[in-house]
Amino acid sequence: MTLKKLATTLCCFSTLALFYLWGSIPAEAITRGIMAEAIVDALAIPRWTGEERFSDVPENHPAFSAIETARSYGIIYPGERFHPDLEATRIEALYFAFKAMGWSHEASLMGKLNFEENNEIPEYMVSYLSLGKTCVPSAPQKFLTEPKGNLTDDDLKSLVDWLLQCRQSIVWDEIFHGKYTSLRIHREKIGTPPRSWAIFVKEAPDKNSALLLQEKISLQGLPAFIANTECAFAVFVGPYSNYVKAWETLSAMPSEFVGNVVPYSEQGSNALFWAAICSIDGYYPSIITAPSQGRSLASLSNIAKKAKAEGGINGGFFASKKPIGTLLIDGEPVSPSYTSRSAIGWSDKGEAFFGNGEFRIVLRKENWIAPVPLLNTMPPQNSLALFSSEAGPLARPLPQDSQAFLLTNGHVSELNGISKAKRIVPSGSLLLAARGTGIQVVRSLLEKGNPLSVEVEWRDPVMQKSKFALQGGPMLLKDGELQSKNEGFSVNLRNQKHPRTLVGSNGKKLWWVVIDGRDPWHSNGVTLMEAARLADNLGISTLLNLDGGGSSELIWKDYIINSIPGGKERPLPYGIFFGSEEGE
Repeated sequence: MTLKKLATTLCCFSTLALFYLWGSIPAEAITRGIMAEAIVDALAIPRWTGEERFSDVPENHPAFSAIETARSYGIIYPGERFHPDLEATRIEALYFAFKAMGWSHEASLMGKLNFEENNEIPEYMVSYLSLGKTCVPSAPQKFLTEPKGNLTDDDLKSLVDWLLQCRQSIVWDEIFHGKYTSLRIHREKIGTPPRSWAIFVKEAPDKNSALLLQEKISLQGLPAFIANTECAFAVFVGPYSNYVKAWETLSAMPSEFVGNVVPYSEQGSNALFWAAICSIDGYYPSIITAPSQGRSLASLSNIAKKAKAEGGINGGFFASKKPIGTLLIDGEPVSPSYTSRSAIGWSDKGEAFFGNGEFRIVLRKENWIAPVPLLNTMPPQNSLALFSSEAGPLARPLPQDSQAFLLTNGHVSELNGISKAKRIVPSGSLLLAARGTGIQVVRSLLEKGNPLSVEVEWRDPVMQKSKFALQGGPMLLKDGELQSKNEGFSVNLRNQKHPRTLVGSNGKKLWWVVIDGRDPWHSNGVTLMEAARLADNLGISTLLNLDGGGSSELIWKDYIINSIPGGKERPLPYGIFFGSEEGE
């Protein structure tokens, strides 16, 4: 949570506390302290047993243990005066209970996507009331109809009974509709509070950059460390045994080190969060690259904002700012294929294809063809390379001994002088670079006259009609059958729980799914086998794994829907977007 949001919350909670100070507390009243003790006990939250003390509550107070425990996990925010002897209200109890279950993210989404006006309770608690109405089992009725009323003994008993039910099963499943897409959000089970916390500072693209940042932070007297993620090196401060210490450390850090307090512990949890976006009939997604918007990498939200997209999700794997494997955009090849990995493609009518993602590029003039072995890579001697506008400007000028040809709608023009020296490929065109015998090959085809076409030839015929395509892997389900090929992916990627991004089909629609992970309180992630089982339960018969981990992200109506590990968006080379001006 940012310090700005925290200050707003503390202000609201303190205002509410001052309101209650004006009244006297009946002897039979249920106080906040009693409420906290009952909720912590009902959820079997591990008690804080450390030596550090966080609250202004005396150690001999009956609710001291519960309040210290709540503070140690951030259920009660650092610096907030809890006033344990004030009379509790039903909405305060519901708010405390959802936070203790690890459902703050879901409440935040309700506040963004379906906010309901309610002038009777503090604004920051309204979304928790909405969540209590829509989860299954729903919160006790009186908490929903009379939320501002004081908590009674009967209320507390009904709340505890509800929490005991939630320990067995609690589900929230909502569908939101947009102009071009529908969004489904699902959360199940209560979470397990983290054993430790850390401050996530930044991901560095290479180890040397991470070491420099670690050293810079360490010079401030802070315990910085590096964790190797899927495609980067993450720099953290910590870890700490409680939320308060992590928060206080972050608050005191120099402003140049912007960070987030995040869970940092590996422990079991059944908590699971996923979100899925589907196009409405008649619309299909597009692929938009960061280079097409002037950046080598960009956050999903920034690409979506520039494209004015209703929704977006991350795509396939990447490394060193480049996609790994097939990328086809509006029929234009952008990234070469990776051997024997699966892909998804779709036509401009929305028809989807799942198959082997390997392809080759050929120049064709009637019955004569010439393979083009390289894509967006400088050609060696006696070779050909194709450059696309979607991949951005050329990294460096073409070699002096090369010849450049611009292909636009089948028409070929030979570039010379200044035109050849330009590193930008015009939108809607392809640049063909030839060297040595490659020049002779192109000119021999041109002698037969224009037009000269560039064609994508797929190894798998099922992919032939693809207008857009991207490679991922491995394929998890195909026509309802579990797939066993690992496609070269590691055991760790397949068998450990991670955040996941997936795309699947139920025969009618494509589901683009993000599953959160690496947070035992919110969502612990899934193995690929568990992802396949989840998809099968949803009626998805064909399922392809895409890039997961810290890349997993879903945007809808300018909101980040999932909880990204570390709380910061990872810059990406491209994404899949829905309802954008560039895609319809």
